Amino acid sequence: MIFKNFTLIIFLIFLGCEQLPTENKTYEKKPVVFGYIDAGLSKIDTLYLSWSNDFSTSHYDIEYIEDATVTLTTIGNTPEYDNSNSLILQHFENGKYLIDTYPSNFNITPGATWNLNISFTDYTLTSSTIIPDKINLSTLTDDITYNDCFNQPVSISTINLYQDQNQSLIDAWINSRYTNSVYESIDLNWISYDSFTYKTDECYTSSFADIPFFILNLGESTNENVISRYTTISLETDKDMNGDTFNIPYEAAIFDTTISANAFKGPMNYHEIDYENDFPEIDPATIPYEWGWHRNPIDRINLTGIEIPATWLFFDYYGINMMTVEPMGDEYERYFESDPDQFNFPYILREGNVENAYGLFYSTNSSFFFFNVEKEE
Repeated sequence: MIFKNFTLIIFLIFLGCEQLPTENKTYEKKPVVFGYIDAGLSKIDTLYLSWSNDFSTSHYDIEYIEDATVTLTTIGNTPEYDNSNSLILQHFENGKYLIDTYPSNFNITPGATWNLNISFTDYTLTSSTIIPDKINLSTLTDDITYNDCFNQPVSISTINLYQDQNQSLIDAWINSRYTNSVYESIDLNWISYDSFTYKTDECYTSSFADIPFFILNLGESTNENVISRYTTISLETDKDMNGDTFNIPYEAAIFDTTISANAFKGPMNYHEIDYENDFPEIDPATIPYEWGWHRNPIDRINLTGIEIPATWLFFDYYGINMMTVEPMGDEYERYFESDPDQFNFPYILREGNVENAYGLFYSTNSSFFFFNVEKEE
């Protein structure tokens, strides 16, 4: 009887598969647009413009669009930028377009609509985005009871984000029109931050549901499932972790080659360091590691919700880090809703918001804070 039922189930499965509709997708070469506006850092990020590739062409072979006119106009912004005083993005090499000189009274207003207009040859591309509201970051204790590796209750402590104390830093970035490399010149001596100890036990570093080190609260929102991007930037990649007075590049990297780390973070990129040529002042007998490794000090992840447990997946370095929280608008959510972590379905054509093109034009409203990741003794 069991065998007959099993045979019937298999038959129905194959019958259902035969009735599934099939559709041949055709490739259409189009322009590709990516760019965004950040109200929190008061900047218009670099806009990238190129042609799409078919599947037989390497994604390294990019055909850039270098002759476009790119402008931005607004509705509901203070001040307004209309057709008479639109913001013009200047062209730089490799399909890059960005603001060369900002107006003296430049401002990005939450709730305002920003319109993108691109024209070149026979193409006219348009898009728009609504600037999200700013979020009020804090940390809290969780109602969920976490147990450690010995099944004992673990309390999740709050940390002070010191956003008011560090406000002068964002003011300096706004005045200099923040770039991705500005963190390299941050003076760590006057930054205010709290610390926590990065634990390596399995109950802390085995999955996305492990014990968090702290819990972020994004404040009140009408959308209880708001999508935000979390960017952690290490400010001390070469911190002297073993106290030998030598600062080796990426010495502060959290070295983890476990199966779970490979599954959730991907394999670490490492190579042998040529100490004789690269660091001749270091005695080989005192080299603290057999391997050196190169880790990008910027890690990003997208998550939804109001309360975000900051687990081991957020951190790749000991020492002082900066985390930026970027709430996203509807266009970003629609684009990434099929794969918010960006690695499960790389061949799905996402829902863009640029007319007559592929890609995405979106906006955010960044907030940030600092913290110190300490190593277990």
